Amino acid sequence: MSYNIDLNKIVNSGDKQTNFSTMLLKLVFKADRLNRAKLARAFPNAVEMVERFQQFGEILDLEDD
Repeated sequence: MSYNIDLNKIVNSGDKQTNFSTMLLKLVFKADRLNRAKLARAFPNAVEMVERFQQFGEILDLEDD
């Protein structure tokens, strides 16, 4: 699945999804600044999607890392 689909499900459907990318996005939401920077090294698109959603409320269509 793509991050776009998973982020939409997190935002609109709650916490029912348990695949890797959904769990990764949830982790990015919870991470503090230092740990988010560490996650961004391995998963830059996931972190960018969450930050963009938190700042502007938009869901980007980026490829999985």
